[in-house]
Amino acid sequence: MIAANGTSGIHVPSEADSIAAAAVRLAGERGWRNLALGDVAAEAGISLSALARSYVCRPEILDGFERMIDRRMLAGAAAGDIDDTPRDRLFDIVMERFDALLPYRDGVRRITRELAFDPASAFVLAAAMPRTVAWMFAGARMSIDWPAMPLKLAVMGGVYLSTFRVWLKDDAQDLGKTMAALDRHLDRAMSLLGGNNGQSQPGKPLTPQGPPDLVEPEPQAPAAKQPKARAPKARAKPKSPPTK
Repeated sequence: MIAANGTSGIHVPSEADSIAAAAVRLAGERGWRNLALGDVAAEAGISLSALARSYVCRPEILDGFERMIDRRMLAGAAAGDIDDTPRDRLFDIVMERFDALLPYRDGVRRITRELAFDPASAFVLAAAMPRTVAWMFAGARMSIDWPAMPLKLAVMGGVYLSTFRVWLKDDAQDLGKTMAALDRHLDRAMSLLGGNNGQSQPGKPLTPQGPPDLVEPEPQAPAAKQPKARAPKARAKPKSPPTK
């Protein structure tokens, strides 16, 4: 990618991603249900007419945020070890998503608490979940062709949501409770997720609709944690070592 200044290798966030990130950050301070689009535009440093080029309502911004996090998740998983088992790759890609969400956790917590009073936003997140889970399988190089696709999407969605509830309350720097929960839930689910004795099928990857681009928007994760610097094998799985 060539940046505006002519240098290469610099990731520039799109305007839509900058808006989505600003909205979720602001939600952590002011709440989500009553967040005005004008305030989101001001937080993003753009005019309201510029915001209207990308979004027309808060639920649409929330869908844009989910897509942005999916791209970050996939970018972080690109360096995964090809020799890892499918289970290990699923573990790593889910943790990559939590790493990507970490700078926005205050906003995510606030939005989660308010979903019961915001049906439109709740519907958007429910509709985005199968897309996110499909990208998890794709990033883990696992095929989920029919007829098993609906079951595997549902099972992995349950694994993610159960772990997400732990992540919301896990303030430890190493996310140890989150990793332990994910490890436990994956152990229970692998008989349904693995297929073919847990072997992946690299030649038949799932390609969901609307493949994400490779742009990684700001802000980056906090420097103290530096999640992207960790190699996938560096994650300490609490129950058992990676299986070759």
